[in-house]
Amino acid sequence: MTTPVVSSTATPFNATIDESQALVTRAYRTKTSFVAVYFPENGKGQIVFLPEEATLRVLRPSSCLPEGFEVLFENHIYNVFAIDLLARSSLLHELVEKRCRAVAVCA
Repeated sequence: MTTPVVSSTATPFNATIDESQALVTRAYRTKTSFVAVYFPENGKGQIVFLPEEATLRVLRPSSCLPEGFEVLFENHIYNVFAIDLLARSSLLHELVEKRCRAVAVCA
């Protein structure tokens, strides 16, 4: 009879990572203005407020903010906290669905 071998290097399931990866490439519309961090070329972070009704496209998890995302707004990349993005904006289903259809057509 054989026994299963479990590797000590196996990583446990992490819901936070899975949720953040699911949010990547989604678009959101802000319901209220909220704070974001902008890092211009010189590397110094600037705190800015993203306006109400702004369309934000999530690019990837933030490399600068723990539990945050990098979002694209008006051709600039901003870093926002995930809680702000999810609580102060709504998912734009039509943009997500259009992207999925475009990928399906190309496949």
